[in-house]
Amino acid sequence: MKNLYKALKQFKKQDYKENKDLYESLSEIQTPHTLFVGCSDSRVSPERLLQAYPGEIFHIRNIANIVPPAGQSVKYASTTSAIEYAVEVLNVKNIIICGHSNCGGCAASINPPENIEELPYTSIWISQLESLRQQVSKELPDEDMTVKANRLEKLNVIQQLSNLMTYENIRDRVEKNQITLNGWHYSIGDGVISIFNEEENEFIEL
Repeated sequence: MKNLYKALKQFKKQDYKENKDLYESLSEIQTPHTLFVGCSDSRVSPERLLQAYPGEIFHIRNIANIVPPAGQSVKYASTTSAIEYAVEVLNVKNIIICGHSNCGGCAASINPPENIEELPYTSIWISQLESLRQQVSKELPDEDMTVKANRLEKLNVIQQLSNLMTYENIRDRVEKNQITLNGWHYSIGDGVISIFNEEENEFIEL
């Protein structure tokens, strides 16, 4: 904790002082332009990826960047309530689903660890990937777990974009060009961002 307290003091001494006007304005209201749905993985930092300041990005982070479909919205309300708030109250203009390389949630879906029964909440959560896991197993029966997990990471991004469209308020805004949906895959080791192109049905490096 000593290092964390040191960082807090450094924030107040340097970052806050340099951006005092920004922080004072943010004390009254937030007007983020983008909802970023990302993985809880500590290696994925939305503000660094987007070079964004505080107040620009509204976050939802969970294991494997999952958006439960509208029919399951009550069961997973901590995620769906944040989506609702971002769209209805904050009026964000963009929603990004960002998957990433070496995702532990996707890897656990492909090849469950021996102690998975000791993680009941995690098991329930990643069970939402089961249909995608089956699809990957059929597509790539002879590939190793790493290749399968990478494929699942990308299919998962596409699926979560589809899940967003099960929400009437989002679908209505997309159809009226009031909001954009974007699917990304972030390769941590080399910093490459690949963007899902719906027309080409593939991820294209930015």
